[in-house]
Amino acid sequence: MIRGLEHLSYEDRLRELGLFSLEKRRLRADLRAAASAWRSCERAGEGLVTRAWSDGTRGDGFKLREGRFR
Repeated sequence: MIRGLEHLSYEDRLRELGLFSLEKRRLRADLRAAASAWRSCERAGEGLVTRAWSDGTRGDGFKLREGRFR
């Protein structure tokens, strides 16, 4: 507890200190972990996934390549 902020609510204390809530910090950590996992998979499976130009269909634009892999 920080002296002088005891009377404030949790949200007000965070705002006063310029901090994010625990929920947002955990979400940010999860997003970083997911991005890190994606990058490591991208390096390990080089060429397995390609970025395709939008063809007018729904989706994210990533396509799996067909071919033989060892």
